[in-house]
Amino acid sequence: MNKKVCFFCVGTGGHVLPVRNLIKELKELGTNNEDIFVICDNRGREYLDNLDVSIHTQEIFVSKKGLVGYIFNIFTILGSIREISKILKGQNISVVFTTGAYIAPVAAIVSKILKAKFFIQEQNIYAGVGNKISAIFAKKIFTSFEDTQNIYKSKLKHTGPVVNTTLRRKEINSSGVQTIGFVGGSQGSEEINNYVEQFLNSEVQSEYNVLHITGKAKNIPKIELQNYKSYDFLNDMDDFYKNIDILVGRAGGGSLEAAYLGIPQIVIPYKHGTTSSHQELNARYLEERNFGYKVNSFDELLNKVSEISLKIKSNNLDIPKIAIGNQTIAKEIYEHIN
Repeated sequence: MNKKVCFFCVGTGGHVLPVRNLIKELKELGTNNEDIFVICDNRGREYLDNLDVSIHTQEIFVSKKGLVGYIFNIFTILGSIREISKILKGQNISVVFTTGAYIAPVAAIVSKILKAKFFIQEQNIYAGVGNKISAIFAKKIFTSFEDTQNIYKSKLKHTGPVVNTTLRRKEINSSGVQTIGFVGGSQGSEEINNYVEQFLNSEVQSEYNVLHITGKAKNIPKIELQNYKSYDFLNDMDDFYKNIDILVGRAGGGSLEAAYLGIPQIVIPYKHGTTSSHQELNARYLEERNFGYKVNSFDELLNKVSEISLKIKSNNLDIPKIAIGNQTIAKEIYEHIN
C-alpha cells in the first residue's frame, strides 16, 4: 500500500486555500488522488471542490474562552480525535500536515496515534495558539514570513507563502480607469464594508471602479452605481485579482498572495482578539518591505488611494518580488510519501 498524506485545515480561506494549492502541486509531482486525504470542517470544504481526493468533514470544537474553554470541553475534543483516527487508521498515512487554527492540536495528536511525520505551515508572522501548542510534535514548521514569532525557532523553515500559482505577476496598466478591490477576508468585514460605503459617497468615487467582496453573512445596503460591483463570496479569486489595480483588505497571511502578484495593497489590520496581534505585525512587515501600506482611518485610506493611483499613472510603482513556498513544501511531503 502506498504511503499517504493527510491535510488538516478548517474555517477561512486563509487556512484552506494553501492546502488546495499544495494538493495541486503534489499532483503535478505525480501523487495519486487516492494517496491524499483532507480533514476539514463544513466552512472549509467549500474551497476544496473538484480536487477528486478523499475529503472528510469533522466539526472541531473551537473555544471562545481561550484555554479554559478547551479544558472544560476536553471530552468533546477527544471524541473528535477518536473519530478522525478511526477514519485514517489502516490508510498508511505517513505525513500529517496542518495549516493551523484550532484543528492543529487535533492534527498533532492524530499524527502521534498514526505514527506519522507531522508538519505545520504558519501563514502569519506571529504564530497562532493552535500552531504554538502543536509545534512540540512537529518535525518542521514552514513559515510564510521571515522571523516568525511565538513558536519554536529551531523547527522553522522559511519558504514564503503558499499561493495560487495559476496566476502570474500582474502588469498594472498606467492608463485608463483604475479599479479598487475591497475585501474583508473570506468571512467579510463590517469595518471594510463601511469604508466602501464611505468611499462611494466621497467626491473621488467617480474616478475609480470598485469591486467589493462583502462576505456572506454581512448585510449591506443595495448600491446601484455603474462603477460598482459586489459579490458576497468568491470561491475562485482569480478574476478578482485580474481585474483590480489596488487592493484594500485585511493583513492576514493571504496578504502575501497580493504581494506575490505585485498588486499594491492598503491593509486595515483586524483590531480584536488574538488575531489583532498577528495582523498588526503582518501589516508592519508589508509596509517595511514596500508590499503595502497600513491605514487606521478612512481619511488615511483616501490619501493612500490617491498616492498609489499617482504612482500607477506615472509608472512609478515598484512592488518587490517575493519567494513562494509551494514547490519546496510539496517536494518535502512528496519525498516522505514515496
